[in-house]
Amino acid sequence: MIAAGSIVTVLVFVEVMLRYVFGSPLFGVEEMVCLIAMWLYFIGASYGAYDRTHIKAELIHLWFKTRRSKAVVNSLSSLITLALSLIMIKWSYPYLIWGIKKGETSQALLLPMVLSQSAIFFGAVLMSLYFLVELVDHILETLGKAPLSKRISGGES
Repeated sequence: MIAAGSIVTVLVFVEVMLRYVFGSPLFGVEEMVCLIAMWLYFIGASYGAYDRTHIKAELIHLWFKTRRSKAVVNSLSSLITLALSLIMIKWSYPYLIWGIKKGETSQALLLPMVLSQSAIFFGAVLMSLYFLVELVDHILETLGKAPLSKRISGGES
């Protein structure tokens, strides 16, 4: 992700310099940036789901004091998040199939558009898998058992 972010930054910088300073834009840079950025965003979102650092507003500690009640609320939150990511899969799969059937290419570099469109579907699949593990962890925590992620990584049970 660091490499992709760096490449996007360099490409945008080079394009801005060439276009506005030298008056001669580089052919196809926007298409490369779009392709890399799509994968960067969705793999980044997937990594956030994996690492459990995705954006959330947590105020449950103010209302729920016991560990079990917090786990129940977290389970509900994880269930809703998983449902939303599954809806994203449901919407992005037909888009992926449409992109494959259409066979569109970008105007300048003739890159298959499905390369960037597929990032949405694969990112949603990865996020759903990680949200499912998170949901199982919260359910196990509600039941007073060790989370699945700690069992797999060899953490304490």
